[in-house]
Amino acid sequence: MSKDTARMAARLDRLRIRHLRFLELVDAHGSLSGAAGQLALSQPAATKMLQEIEAVFGAELVARTTRGAALTPAGQLALARLRVALNALSAAIEAVSAAPPVPVVRLGILPLVGVVALPKLLARMAAQPGCPRLSVHEATVGGLLSMLDRGELDCVIGRVGSSLEASATSAMRVTPLWEERLAVACALDHAMARKRAVTLADLCNQDWVTTPRGAHTRSLFEAPFLTAGIVPPQPKVESFSFHTNLCLVSGSNLLTVAPESAVRHYARLGMVRKVRHGAWFAAGRTVFVTREDMADSPGVATVAAALAGMMDDAECGLLDDD
Repeated sequence: MSKDTARMAARLDRLRIRHLRFLELVDAHGSLSGAAGQLALSQPAATKMLQEIEAVFGAELVARTTRGAALTPAGQLALARLRVALNALSAAIEAVSAAPPVPVVRLGILPLVGVVALPKLLARMAAQPGCPRLSVHEATVGGLLSMLDRGELDCVIGRVGSSLEASATSAMRVTPLWEERLAVACALDHAMARKRAVTLADLCNQDWVTTPRGAHTRSLFEAPFLTAGIVPPQPKVESFSFHTNLCLVSGSNLLTVAPESAVRHYARLGMVRKVRHGAWFAAGRTVFVTREDMADSPGVATVAAALAGMMDDAECGLLDDD
């Protein structure tokens, strides 16, 4: 071990879990006293704890003001890394506390993945030895990537676009999976369900429920109208969840767009019908994203291997809703 490594190890040995939580609590409460109260510390003890943390990092992490305390830029940088360590510790405790102990994978997904891909992923994983326990979290693309960056998730399966490239860093490992286009859906008795050919102009004259502005699906939806020099239709209802949107469509005169596999799924349930139209919408890419420091862990590796197997079988229709 080099002298620098030995010195770093000696500094790290002076840290305890309470030190790590203390910095997070100062940020949350905006004061040393608030953090001290959460840890049942006196004010002098809280001050001493801060001094100990700053001595380990060799930098000022908290700046005191007349209104309380705030993390310095160095403190914010330290906290970002410490949150990853705290979340990893929580995950380790959860995994070991199971009887018998099994790997726990904190998996983030977009709702699309839960319709068709997740059940088939679980079926493939169940046949493998040492199948991990999944803790599944649903959120928006931005929310999932933020949780992954903070170490609150181990991996993410999502249908994303340019937002991924903007958010992914060298600390992330990205594996492309499959591509899918949007489809237009309507109620079974809607006039659009009976048309053999639908134009963009036809769609402009309809009432819609879509995702809000800023969502990736909304951008894909509006793109062909804008390319054709047509003002995109303004939705009567906005909702992030395509599950909600498809359910609304099934009992109303509204149209919506959703990933094609989701439209097929709800069509097989007898709730909606796919509107016949051209291939106007650009395909969205579904990817598997994991932190580099978690990519080779047993649980995440099992999920990655199962997804790879699914992709090998994709030509056989594994990802179709049948």
